[in-house]
Amino acid sequence: MITASQEWRTMFPGVCFGVLVLEGVDNSRECPAFEERKNAFETGLRRRHEGKSRKEIGLDEPFGSYGRYYKRFGQGYPVLHQVETVALKGKPLFSPSPLVAAMFMAELKNGFLTAGHDLDRVSLPLFLDVSKGEERYTAMGGRERILPPGDMFLSDREGILSSILYGPDDRTAVTAETTRVLYTVYGVPSLPAEDVRAHLEEIGELVRILSPEAIRKELLILG
Repeated sequence: MITASQEWRTMFPGVCFGVLVLEGVDNSRECPAFEERKNAFETGLRRRHEGKSRKEIGLDEPFGSYGRYYKRFGQGYPVLHQVETVALKGKPLFSPSPLVAAMFMAELKNGFLTAGHDLDRVSLPLFLDVSKGEERYTAMGGRERILPPGDMFLSDREGILSSILYGPDDRTAVTAETTRVLYTVYGVPSLPAEDVRAHLEEIGELVRILSPEAIRKELLILG
């Protein structure tokens, strides 16, 4: 299902990449039990970070490790910004759909950079690589992106699915019609593979609140 280039293995030794595939999901309707879980999540996240600053949260792992990766490219870690928005500024978690909300909840709680894709729009197999500075793709929202040298990115037979710096593509975005979903997690140096696995398992548990009939077809950690 997925392979990695020798360049990726050489440049990022010991780094892992996680993949979760769920089938039989329903992303087209609201679920009261899931909304209750989301509200409880927001309350718990605010209590967890009460009295902290963004800088203090950013020192915790895995935020610190991701922050160091993004700093190489002159950027900040976007998940930390989202945690600040929900936990410190008290704004609700915004999501275009329940499947994406499940991902966001686990992402903000655990801190791991995660992307979601409609698997029926993906042309397997997947390939993990390191950018040379010439790769380009249409990111979510229709914005054209050109990768700088040295960023991790994931592609299929048709093109790039995501990169660490610019996030998921527009072509394979999750929609209300999605019934098979692919979640991926980019690890960075010093993050344990078992924590990435636990994060993906938590996403699966949240999705099953939405769709109790959902079936896990794949959970693997590359690296």
